[in-house]
Parts: sequence; structure tokens; C-alpha cells
Amino acid sequence: MDENKRDDLVSEETEAEIAEAVSEEGTVPEEASGEKELETELEELRDMFQQELDKAAAEAENQTEQLIQELDDTSEEELTEETQEPVGRPCEICGENPCAEEYGEDYPYCEECRNIMKKYPLRASGIIMTIIMIAVFIASAVAGTSYAESFMRISEYAAYYDTGKLMTALNGYYSYVNSSDPSTISMKAVKDSIEGFVKIGYISDAATLIQTIYSEDQLKLPWNKKYAKIIKDAETLTESYYTITEIITPVLNGEEDDFDKVMAELDALYELKDEEGNPVEINGVFVEYYRYVAMSVLGSTSEELLAQLGKTAEKDTDGSFTWAYLSNYAAMAAKCGGLELTEELCNKMLDISVEDTNAYVALANYYRYADTPDPDKMLEICEQAKENAAAGDYGYMPAQAVAYLLKGEGAVALDTMDGYISMSGYTVQACNLYALCALYNGNEEIYNEMKTVLERSGYEISEAVEQYKNDKISIEEILTDKEGKI
Repeated sequence: MDENKRDDLVSEETEAEIAEAVSEEGTVPEEASGEKELETELEELRDMFQQELDKAAAEAENQTEQLIQELDDTSEEELTEETQEPVGRPCEICGENPCAEEYGEDYPYCEECRNIMKKYPLRASGIIMTIIMIAVFIASAVAGTSYAESFMRISEYAAYYDTGKLMTALNGYYSYVNSSDPSTISMKAVKDSIEGFVKIGYISDAATLIQTIYSEDQLKLPWNKKYAKIIKDAETLTESYYTITEIITPVLNGEEDDFDKVMAELDALYELKDEEGNPVEINGVFVEYYRYVAMSVLGSTSEELLAQLGKTAEKDTDGSFTWAYLSNYAAMAAKCGGLELTEELCNKMLDISVEDTNAYVALANYYRYADTPDPDKMLEICEQAKENAAAGDYGYMPAQAVAYLLKGEGAVALDTMDGYISMSGYTVQACNLYALCALYNGNEEIYNEMKTVLERSGYEISEAVEQYKNDKISIEEILTDKEGKI
């Protein structure tokens, strides 16, 4: 994960400490055919084009002879006096008659040649060029087995990219780029990868790829200015991150709880200067996003957190840093921002990648926190997430489990969380939800297992789960509490 990708910083940093069985996904679409099958296809393709080549060559020869014959057959008796003494530019075909400028000031042919070309829309030179292009294609197909394989891979990944399946495309591109010679690499793959990395916040990865492919001199060219800017942005973001975390880390570790002091320190970053008195460039989106992080740890309400994320979005004037805050913004809007705002933010996420399960989960959670929860609508949205999710992404499953609990289908909820844990590993939230599902089903064994997992990593079962265990809160109350920890 890029150090600048900090959308769910609190959960990511804490959950990493209790990850005992996390598997890293790196899916790459498999190659569809072997060398032998590809060779056979190329041979058939070569034979087909050879037949077309012979046919096109014969037709070109006949048409060229007819064209010359018709031009020669135009007798001087048929030419007007004005034609015999051309005025203006000569025709590019016959070189004698004046160009028919009534068809345009730059029209290059005379009326006679124009009439002849109506019979033969493809000029002799065009036919010859077509033959050459076909021959080149055949030669490339026969000689480039590895190129053809590469082309098919790029086409497949490009199709994913162009249809919004961003993570699937980037997984494929990443594998291709890292196994290719930089001097022969597909620029389509490079450009899509850079753009995709920037969209999801992998700025350092984008900068590294740019520096691998482009020289310093190339980055000075006007048309590569955007790539040079990405490198500069990566440097600024790294510096901003390290500067901000000096303030935030004590808050996350529970070592600092003075709200006003932390807010004042973050405010001061906008006036930060170096040892020589020069302003230090700090990314304002990062400052406001980590202010939200600090506020969430220090006990701000959902409404206050939603307002802060709105301020973060305002700092992002050109939409370059949506990856930093948009997911949390949508999740908080689902709790207290209303359906219109929730849908707007979720649609922005899906515009970036239709595979983004966080967008579907946020929208599903709107119906979870609604005055009248709608678990059926939640399951409908989760099913859309399942259909569109990239391979290995099961982020929609906890929302499914919550919906099943709200429907009273505890056994299905427990099976759902059991599958999620086995495929995605332990996190604080997952352990608590799994424990809650277990309690709902009367399964003390799983509850105790999750309690042990958390305690070994320095955490405890959430107070809300304990309240449910002691019959102090209902399942609906615990699942729809906007300030709760489940």
C-alpha cells in the first residue's frame, strides 16, 4: 500500500497489529492460449492475408492500366481552348489540366481526372499503399508471436480499464509492466497505470513508474508536464505526511487527548517555515483529512465528522485527492448526511472504479441507519457489489452479515462472517461483528475465540458487544447506532 493512501488510516493502522493470517492478493488474468494454438492461428491468418494480397495486387494492376488508358484516350479535339492553355495550378494526376477550383481553392485535381476517379475511388498509389500495409501486417503477425501475446494482454487490461474495472486493470498492468523491458513497453499500459495509480492514491508508485520510463530530459518537454507534476506531488505528499504524523501519532497512540492543542498544531502547519524562513509547502487536503482522523479518535460526533470531511473536500479544489477522503466522506454521509449526498459521493467513487466495494457498502449503510432500516435494500446493493468487485475483494460481506442480522437470519449472518474472516483475515471491526453474530446464534466458542484474538493484540471486545451479551441492548439498537463501534 502506498504511504500516501490513507483513506482508512485509523482502522488500517490498528488492524495491521492483529493481522495473523492476512494473505496478499495479486491477481493477474491468466493467458488464454498456448503457443501451439497461437502459432496455428497466425498461420491461418497469414494464408488468408496472402490470398487477399494476391487479389489486391491483380486488381491494382488492372485498374492502373485502365486509368492510364482513359487518360491517354482523351483526345486534343475534345479539349477546350481554355484546357489547352491551362491557367492556375496543374492537376496532380495528369499534370496538364488546371485544378477544378470550384470544388475548393486547394482542390488538387482537374475535372477530367475527377470524373475518372469516380469510377476508381482508390487511387493507384492508395492501392499500392494498402498492399504494403497488408504485407507489413502479415510479416508482423508471423514474426511477432511474443508481440501478439503481449498485444492480447494489453487489449484485455485496456478493456477492463475503459469499462471502469480499475483494480482488475491495474493488477494486470502491474504484472505486465514489471515483466517487460522499459524500452519496448506499451505506452498504453504505462499511461493507464500512471493515471490509475493517481486515482487510487498510489502516488509514489506512479512517480516510480514515470521515472523508470521517462528520462529527465523527456520530463522537461511540455507534453510531459503532467508527469513531472506527479513526481513533485509525490515529494510534497511524503513531506506533508511525515510532518502531520508527528502531530497525529500521539493521538492515535492515546498519548495526547487535548483536543484544542491538537487542532491548534494542525492550524499552525499552514504557516510552517523552514530554517531559512521560507514557507514549507504542506498539502491542505492532508491537513484537513488528518484533522478528521484526530477528531474521530478524540470523540467528535458523526455530524461534526461529516462537516470536517466537507471542509476536506473544499480544500481539494481540482479533485486530485478524492482517494484520501471520499470513502470516509461517503460512509459518514450514510450515517447522517441524507440519501442525496450519500448517492452523490458514492457515484463519484464508482465513476473512478465500478469495482469500489466501499461505495456500495456506504450506500447500503444508508438503509441500515435510516429511520426505518431496510435490510432487503441493503442485500440488493451488496449483490451489486459482489457482481462488480475485483477478484479477492470481499469488503461487502460484513454489510451482508449486518443485513441478515436485521432480518433475523442469524445463521446466514454467522456463515457470511465466517467466510469473510477466512478469506480476508482478522480486523478489529470484523472480530467484533463475528463475535456479535456468534452471540446471536448462541455460539460462545466463536465469541471467546474472537475475544482472545483481540486481547492478544492489546484490544478488547467492544462495549456494545458486551452490552448485547448482557441483554442491555437489542440487536437492532446495536446495529443502527450511528455512534456505535460495530
